[in-house]
Amino acid sequence: MEVSVIQESPSLSRLEYKHCTKGIGIWDWASNDQGAEPDVVMATAGDVPTQEALAATAMLREEFPDLKIRFINVVDLFKLQPSTEHPHGMSDRDFDSLFTIDKPIIFNFHGYPWLIHRLAYRRTNHPNLHVRGYKEKGNINTPLELAINNNIDRFSLAMDVIDRVPHLRVAGAHAKEKFKNMQIECRHYAYEHGVDQPEVANWKWNL
Repeated sequence: MEVSVIQESPSLSRLEYKHCTKGIGIWDWASNDQGAEPDVVMATAGDVPTQEALAATAMLREEFPDLKIRFINVVDLFKLQPSTEHPHGMSDRDFDSLFTIDKPIIFNFHGYPWLIHRLAYRRTNHPNLHVRGYKEKGNINTPLELAINNNIDRFSLAMDVIDRVPHLRVAGAHAKEKFKNMQIECRHYAYEHGVDQPEVANWKWNL
């Protein structure tokens, strides 16, 4: 049986080493659904999509403190396949435990969305899996402009969650307007200055 082994590096923290060895896992520090079912699952693969999803998660938690978000990061995409299809694959029980069987999943990905759907199409909650990824949109843009063009930016993701969590579809209208305005401001700044706003480019998780 093939086994995925990652050599421990001095540059990796113990937590990062464990996460990379598993290939997939919940980031507890970015989640607030401990001991409960989440309202939404935010999943990511890739550095920029992960940062944008973290920023979206922070925005949503500030606007809706009661919203339960589970944040999952994927290092090994083969984990999305059933264990019967690939040696790295997860059992259906483990997958359902992570991704739930009925909650909306927003998956922010650094590649083509169809790939994630192909890997996970047999999973119970596949109908609620909404993948945001590369759409071949954009040219000479700032990083955030490119993310906005492909709908993987923090504002698009946050609005996507509002649209897909039933109790936020109406209650979240004001927040959606706020996020749309912020997105427009960021586009305008990038157009005027040729770079992203410092608070965007230098964003750090601080919850």
